[in-house]
Amino acid sequence: MIGEDSLEITREEGDAMNKREKDGKGFISRRNFLKWTGGMALALPFAHVRRAHAAEEKTVTVAWDTEIDTLDPASFKTIGAYNVVANIYDTPIYWGVSPIPGKEGFFLSKPGDFVPRLAESWTREKDGGTIVFKVRKGVKFPTGNPVTAHAFKYSFDRGLLSPGYMRLIIPTLLMVDSPDQFEVRDDYTFAIKMKKPNPMDMDIIALSNNAILDPAEVKKHATSDDPWAANWLKRNPIGGGPYTLAKNIPGVEVVLEANKGYWQKPPYFERIVLKFVPSEADRVMLIKRKAVDMVVGRPGLSPKNVKSLEGEPGLKIFSVPDTTCHFVSMNQKRPPYDNIKVRQAINYAIPMEAIMPNVLFGYGRLMKSPVPDLTPTYDLTANKYKFDLEKAKALLKEAGYEKGFTTNMAIRLGWIPHEHAAIWMQREFEKIGIKVNIVKETDATFRQSMTQGLHEISIESWQSWVNDPLYHIQWNFHSKAKATNVNFYSNPEVDKLLEENMHETNLDKRNAASRELQKIIIEEAVWGFLWYDNWTRVMKTDLYGLEKRWDTFERYYSLFRKA
Repeated sequence: MIGEDSLEITREEGDAMNKREKDGKGFISRRNFLKWTGGMALALPFAHVRRAHAAEEKTVTVAWDTEIDTLDPASFKTIGAYNVVANIYDTPIYWGVSPIPGKEGFFLSKPGDFVPRLAESWTREKDGGTIVFKVRKGVKFPTGNPVTAHAFKYSFDRGLLSPGYMRLIIPTLLMVDSPDQFEVRDDYTFAIKMKKPNPMDMDIIALSNNAILDPAEVKKHATSDDPWAANWLKRNPIGGGPYTLAKNIPGVEVVLEANKGYWQKPPYFERIVLKFVPSEADRVMLIKRKAVDMVVGRPGLSPKNVKSLEGEPGLKIFSVPDTTCHFVSMNQKRPPYDNIKVRQAINYAIPMEAIMPNVLFGYGRLMKSPVPDLTPTYDLTANKYKFDLEKAKALLKEAGYEKGFTTNMAIRLGWIPHEHAAIWMQREFEKIGIKVNIVKETDATFRQSMTQGLHEISIESWQSWVNDPLYHIQWNFHSKAKATNVNFYSNPEVDKLLEENMHETNLDKRNAASRELQKIIIEEAVWGFLWYDNWTRVMKTDLYGLEKRWDTFERYYSLFRKA
């Protein structure tokens, strides 16, 4: 998640998605999918199976639980869209990755590590306030048009001026509010002139939202009503990444094919087949049968199911700490959650000592701060909450709710850890007089209700695409972050600290502000603290080269098969 609009969904989109989820239209059925993966192979003669296996050597098949909303880099919202955009487009720079000791074939990003992509190098001017990129020469889009500084400028101009949420990200976080600040100095020199030096600039530029598009091709599809061709780009990407989009059948599959004209060596896998498998039980069965090579997504596989696959012949599990936060969201526009003592009572009543082993199974870490434990300035010292029902009861009494109350807790369908955690909380909350009705909603309904403030209390997750504390706090706790501040929290002191320190280059001052912000948010119990995720992927043992970056989305270019 990255900005105010990133969770917004129109009523029309929500209704359409809900209808499809209810009546099954557009989804491949379990019977047909299992027939595709198993029965078809059993019906073929052995010789044909051998030839098929050889042909599939350069294909990787992935089961996921997400779909594409739009392939416009400035506007996408779903996990599936980000995953595809990250593989079919290139950006000026990337987050670098390094080998993980003791985990052969796996790689991980480190803070502050950036590598060239379409920009082969960069320098700084004006005390760091201007970044000058040298565009890599000889690179072409799939159309044959060259990648130049003009394409860089068009793409950044489009992010700033088109209807997508990058129009909010670029001014707020990159400190650019005019296209004049994106400068073409010559055909292969492009400069970004920020208003002042910015501690987050390279992380923002590395986002896949800043994919470089082919201006000539996009302009062909612009209209007076849609000058940036946003409608066309929903289903028609025109990038120059390692893969191209070959097929996109909503509710069934997405197929990527290797870009034969890619400026680097061709990827090992010529085809990436992303199968939509909405049932986690089906995803488990498919990976156990080796009918797919890997399971990805969020949630992808729940910790309980990952645990069940430990030691499974032919499979391996890759799991590293991640920055994704899972928390109880309490809508402060709705009583009784406008009362700080009620929110504090909730934190004392959450049975994390039971949830961690029985829901996470070792694939997560206890949350002690609103800032992830992998993020600079993470500070747990202000957290006083631990499971204490007597303390929770006393706080409810102080708040005027000695007899308790009834509340509806919303969770997403299919998110098994959230469902199990809700049941644990339901059981313990009842002991202090809070009766919890668990309401399961489709993802579309959940997002729509959340952004409209219809939830009383819910279990939510958040992953910041930039591993920076103030970036993270901005989207979750600033009063103006209307679509991402799902608690509807408002504190002028928090807003002021964020606004004064977001772009502060004095790291001591900035870090002190982050710690103060954490202290305030913990004290005011804005979140009910649950856990931080592990980034976990289950795959066949012959897959290597998986890279985990800060935004958490797979890039398939580096993946290969090893005997």
